[in-house]
Amino acid sequence: MLSGWTVWAAVNLFRGFSLTTLPLVVLFALMGMVQGTPLFPFVAGCSLLGLMSPALIPWAMLVPGLLACSAGKTAQIRITGFIAVASTLWFIPVSASIPIVVVAATAALTGWKRFRYSVIPVGFVISALLFDLPGPLEVKSAVAGSEINNGIITYSIPEVNSSKREVLLPAPFEGRWAVWLALESGGVRDSLPMLAVRLGDDMLILPSGRDTLSFVMVPGDTLAITLMRNFRSFNHSVIHAAAGGERL
Repeated sequence: MLSGWTVWAAVNLFRGFSLTTLPLVVLFALMGMVQGTPLFPFVAGCSLLGLMSPALIPWAMLVPGLLACSAGKTAQIRITGFIAVASTLWFIPVSASIPIVVVAATAALTGWKRFRYSVIPVGFVISALLFDLPGPLEVKSAVAGSEINNGIITYSIPEVNSSKREVLLPAPFEGRWAVWLALESGGVRDSLPMLAVRLGDDMLILPSGRDTLSFVMVPGDTLAITLMRNFRSFNHSVIHAAAGGERL
């Protein structure tokens, strides 16, 4: 458990903390409980998958959680598996997850082994037929903060990465502004397009590296910085940006 929590803390330290990764804490607790059992490889593999690809956290929580609910030898393991499944309701927008949570709770609270082994697959199939399979994590765009002093605007832009793929920079509510944008992107091993900068109907696609751009923004405009790369092993696509400007 401590090893898993340490890795989780380190990933959040370097990538930036996100509430959507918090359910993984429960998954690492479950990994410690099932050590030395046939469930351990599944829980450990899904834990690493959730850390490497935040978009797959719904599946990373549901698969080992459901297995623990049905095959867990002790009530403690089964209840922890249920908590792992139920946590997706609060932190992650998973489609049709409520029926799955209901059957997980039914399996976790019963001591009848044959019933546990049957209720999970039956409930999962019914949920898939009547509703839909759990979808990937929907990552919303972040909005950069801004501060204006004496006609000078400064934006506070969070890191753009595979778990926070787009940041929006809205224009002030009044006036005409000359805005500069400094970009530093990397973490990839080729020169293919990595990011897009969009203002209205205009879009500029850039490879990794350093770039400085300038724009004129008016009320209603929004400048968007979007990561175009999906997660790949041994790559850590990341964009660091700074922006500011002055009123014309």
